[in-house]
Amino acid sequence: MNNLFLANILFGSELFGFGYEGGRPAVFIFNYPIYLYAIIIVTGMSIAIALTAYFFKKRGYDPYDVCEYALAIIPFAILGARLYVFVFPWDGSAIGDWSGFFTDFRNGGLGIYGGVIFGYIAGYIVVKIKKQDMRIVADSIMPGLFIAQSIGRWGNFVNQEAYGPVITNPDLQWFPFGVNINGTWHYATFFYESLGTFIGFVACLFIVRSKHYKLGWLSAFYGIYYGIVRLFVEGLRTDSLYLWIGSTMTDIKISQLVSVVAILLGFFTLSVIYRKELHSLYSKLFKSERQEVSVSRYIVAVVCAVSVAIAVVMFVLGGETRFLIGLLFSLIALYSFVGVFALHDRLKLYCDKCGKRNEPAEGVISETEQLTIKKYVLIAAIAVTAVCALACIVSGIVTDVPNQIVLGVAFAGLCAACSISLYSTTGKLQGAKCDLKAKTLECQCECGNTYQVKLNKFLLFIFPYKVYRSYGIEGLTEYVDPEAEERKRKKAERKQKKNNQ
Repeated sequence: MNNLFLANILFGSELFGFGYEGGRPAVFIFNYPIYLYAIIIVTGMSIAIALTAYFFKKRGYDPYDVCEYALAIIPFAILGARLYVFVFPWDGSAIGDWSGFFTDFRNGGLGIYGGVIFGYIAGYIVVKIKKQDMRIVADSIMPGLFIAQSIGRWGNFVNQEAYGPVITNPDLQWFPFGVNINGTWHYATFFYESLGTFIGFVACLFIVRSKHYKLGWLSAFYGIYYGIVRLFVEGLRTDSLYLWIGSTMTDIKISQLVSVVAILLGFFTLSVIYRKELHSLYSKLFKSERQEVSVSRYIVAVVCAVSVAIAVVMFVLGGETRFLIGLLFSLIALYSFVGVFALHDRLKLYCDKCGKRNEPAEGVISETEQLTIKKYVLIAAIAVTAVCALACIVSGIVTDVPNQIVLGVAFAGLCAACSISLYSTTGKLQGAKCDLKAKTLECQCECGNTYQVKLNKFLLFIFPYKVYRSYGIEGLTEYVDPEAEERKRKKAERKQKKNNQ
């Protein structure tokens, strides 16, 4: 409980009133300050929950399911938002003071992107447990997330934070273009983001009512639109968090970097939604499906070569931003390199005479083989995580952190998640063993040609066959509460019975 003598109560009494505590506006209840910042944040959360329940009902889910999601997402989101500002600290040190991570929680330190990332992970876990559709759940959450962020930014206003550089032109020194901080006018970046996210919320309401609406649109829109808004706003802010590489602080604002990733993920989501249409346009460039696969090998090889060249140039030029760009193109090059072999492997399924694709009668990869490969992938993930943890300990990152348990729990949690997945996968195998070596399989074509193929099981697992999911909402109907319907039925029966009498 805070000392009353540190509080400046403007009106009310010593037990109930409104004033300032530590320079922050707060409502005092029994001398305990509830900061206005927290009230604004919780208000945004409450509205978001109500909106999510509304969209749940519209998409055929029980609106009360939102309570389960809120109980999982909100604590994880707060944890993620807290971690965000400790992993990328303000104080100019690669290793922040983690000793106040839990004990000093009420003194601020939350990053919205950390909350969104951890909240998404928590929501995904609940989706898997409840066996629901992540596309429906994510799209139902997005409008509420927009309005919650829009409202929450006013918490920065009451705390007099999240502003931009000084405004020197007297003609621009007016609110809401600027905000007066201790007699000096600054760019009101909190308001710019609040306005931008409110516009995003209104846009969501129009998008979801479109007759062409597809599941995933709102998730993609959030990544692209909010990523662009945050890129602009973060460029103006003077209290940004920066990316650290080792013990060196880069010139990269971490929220701008995350914004770029969010934009890319948004466009990737759109490409998945319209995968069938995009592939249809691409296939028109070729005479046959076999020619498409054959030529695509060389196209992917060119992408690989260009990516390698860009990565090398970025690494040679140096600099933190160029290093990250080089790392991105290195990953693209690696994925493309494997893709060339996958396409070459896939080409074996096509008949040499007529060019038609055929599959062996026993299939190309069994469920047992897929599970076995997944098991090896998870084992590799656990090994990589363990190596990363060891590297952190050796380099002193963990030993120099006062609150050592924080990073230790993070690494242990990641290992535990991989271990649980591994256990689940191994359980599904039920002791079954399979040979993952390429076997000679026989394909029989309608033209009468019979030919032998040997396919790489790992390539089939990493690059599975094209699956075109339906993203339409034609089959979705509004949720009807069975208990409410039962009450209506009984009421109608009683009324009918009364009329008959």
